[in-house]
Amino acid sequence: MPSFHPVVAVPARNEEERLPQLIGALARQTWLAGGHRLPVVIVCNNCTDASAAVARAAAASAPHIALRLIEVTLTGSDNHVGVARRMAMEEAAASGATVILTTDADARPAPDWVLANLIALRKGADIVAGHLVGDEEEERRLGPGFMRRARLVARYQELLDRLAALIDPLPYDPWPRHSDHTGASLALRTELYRDLGGLPAVPHREDLALVSRARAQGARLRHAPDVEVIVSARLEGRAKGGMADCIAAWLEEEEAHRPLLVEAPERAEARFRLRRRLRDLAAADGTWRNALTEQTLSNLPVSAAEPPLALIERLAGDEPDAPRTMPVEEALSYLEERLNHAANSFAA
Repeated sequence: MPSFHPVVAVPARNEEERLPQLIGALARQTWLAGGHRLPVVIVCNNCTDASAAVARAAAASAPHIALRLIEVTLTGSDNHVGVARRMAMEEAAASGATVILTTDADARPAPDWVLANLIALRKGADIVAGHLVGDEEEERRLGPGFMRRARLVARYQELLDRLAALIDPLPYDPWPRHSDHTGASLALRTELYRDLGGLPAVPHREDLALVSRARAQGARLRHAPDVEVIVSARLEGRAKGGMADCIAAWLEEEEAHRPLLVEAPERAEARFRLRRRLRDLAAADGTWRNALTEQTLSNLPVSAAEPPLALIERLAGDEPDAPRTMPVEEALSYLEERLNHAANSFAA
């Protein structure tokens, strides 16, 4: 794909054990078989270990990797992953590459990760989100209780996203798909990145903020099932509210014999239906202003001056901190029943 020139942007903090694995995975990309070199920007922020040295050593033994390593000390309110990832992506955007891919320092992209992202972009996606797969060996070490919880949550997320796809189908993100869109695997054209004003430098969930900003402006997000990244199952993460915190909470709950709670599917379904209604209004010329008084929207803080796609993100966007009130087994039973009657249940 000669028209696409990718660059990989990675924030890293005290990752001397993980960075050689990441660089090794990038050096094994099938896309390199065409004689390409893969530029990789790593921002080592506030590292007190040998992250920079091991990254340089790993890249030196990988002739197809062109490493640009930046060491920086962030202070005060800037000392967080959002600033570090933005620095990496800004450097990537200035490199002359036409596609920016970002991942995490403790991730291991699949061998076809770069190629699969580029194929999805060529098919019409504006942003490509990769599917995250837990490191099996690390997860097994956390015990059968954790494995059970992880399987249940994965099944719940799959069924919930299937419900979303039925209620609010998107032609550019058809089923099969997944529900991940985090910094462990995102790809977008450099031009779009600039149009969005860059990555929001927020203390956490900067990745979700970027995706939300893009969707609010009409960008087509593809949850490509063939774009995969293996992520670690460590208990000490680098970002508040990240996967490490989630894993630690599951283990604590398992030890205390507490049930695994998830968002009630009925609540999520109401969000999906509101998305669909707003999206329908966005597609119907001349009806948006008149629709503001309809029953669906009359009790919501909406204005004709705000585009419907922006309203979707504000009123019916992702809720990573949605209240978890229902045992996962009960939620799965509900979803399975709803999906079994999907043909008659999800008419717009």
